[in-house]
Amino acid sequence: MISRRRFLQSSVSLALVPLLPRVARSVTLNIRPSWDVFRTGPSFASFCSAVKSMKANTNVADPASWSYWVSVHSQYCPHGKAYFLAWHRGFLYNFENQLRLASGDPTLVLPYWSYYDSPSIPDEFLDPSLPMYRSDRVGTNVASGLTLDAFASTIVNFQRGKPNAFEPVIEPLPHNNVHNLIGGAMSSVRISPRDPIFWLHHANIDRLWVAWLKAGGGRTQPATKYAYWSGSFQYGSAIATMPRAWTASTSTQLGYVYDNQTMPTTLPPTGYIARAASSQVGAMPVRPATIQSVPLGVARPLALDERSVSVDVTLTAQDANRVRSGMLESGTATASNQAGGPVRVVLDDVRLTSLGDKGGYFYNVYVNLPDPGAAGAPAQAYLLGSFGPFEISVAKMQAGMKGAGMHDMQSMAMPANQGGGARLVFPITDALQRIWPTRLDRLTISFVRKDGRRQPTRGQVIQVGGFHVEADPSR
Repeated sequence: MISRRRFLQSSVSLALVPLLPRVARSVTLNIRPSWDVFRTGPSFASFCSAVKSMKANTNVADPASWSYWVSVHSQYCPHGKAYFLAWHRGFLYNFENQLRLASGDPTLVLPYWSYYDSPSIPDEFLDPSLPMYRSDRVGTNVASGLTLDAFASTIVNFQRGKPNAFEPVIEPLPHNNVHNLIGGAMSSVRISPRDPIFWLHHANIDRLWVAWLKAGGGRTQPATKYAYWSGSFQYGSAIATMPRAWTASTSTQLGYVYDNQTMPTTLPPTGYIARAASSQVGAMPVRPATIQSVPLGVARPLALDERSVSVDVTLTAQDANRVRSGMLESGTATASNQAGGPVRVVLDDVRLTSLGDKGGYFYNVYVNLPDPGAAGAPAQAYLLGSFGPFEISVAKMQAGMKGAGMHDMQSMAMPANQGGGARLVFPITDALQRIWPTRLDRLTISFVRKDGRRQPTRGQVIQVGGFHVEADPSR
């Protein structure tokens, strides 16, 4: 059996790269730079050459083709579940190795897009003469989707299932938001790697994981000896499986570091597009006008367009007792085991229109936003979550995998606005505990629209077959 050191020193190691991940040399590490640095360096031409070559190869079974990696992502990527970060780390690593082979440049590395510093898509990706260009992108700026939530001092655990965990926070904020705001292929989990900006986006997410862990302050993840890292990841039939433990660190087994491994501490300046006062850190969004009233537990259709809207959910005295009971139970051993907790917003049969399928937007979902100028908790206290075309595509993929399995999902060539609708659930109880409303005659659920360009496309983008708020019976 070939040793790790001997494998690295072997003259045939480059040819074996697509088949087996290499182990890093102890004497040197590859440095992944930001795009702003990379684009003026000697490897820019190699990157363009590799992208062009891989796109020209149409054999989906060949890892030298771009479509191979799109297919792998649609079959194996975990979203909204454990190992979202770790699987994608191995995915980037294997793809980076393939870039080197395609370019003939053994020094080529995968750069990252530092959108906390430069939230506009880099110019090279908007140039039709370069292979990184795509015509289907809708948004060009992701500033309105960025938050510092994942880097708060209270986010100290790593994996899902732990309180104050990093992975379930950074996946929606900013990961999903960036996908949504760019739109086009990026707004669908099945085909998002078609867009070259995908790889720079995920390299940045990977970098932010490194930065979060290096920041210390009690931040921790399981050591490689723990069962969390047992098992392996799959990256298609042409690539050997990768031990999960190899993805616990970028430098130990995978052999790379980033040129900047510090967490962001500020959001982009207000001069950028979509940085209106309502999107500033801690700023309270204006509560949108109510479009309809719905009794608790009663489902009504809901249509979303370029406007922000609110729905008033009326509560009887008995309903209010159920909600209070849920507020007291949330986070305790007796809390509801229903998905979303004792009180939850449920969106059933969620479908994208042909306009909505293009992406370029998302909605933040809030409960009981205060009147303008009223004193209250910080804006994040009212936030239940966010969703757009990317989350809808993930929900549909997960529902399909329950019945058909991952491999069958890969062959489903339907656009997001066809087939069955998605189901999205947003817990309310934790937010109610944070703001603890004095009156419970109604709950106001607000959908606040965010866009990736200055002039959003007007028209209906999402149709919800049944919007309702559920509350478990009082105990």
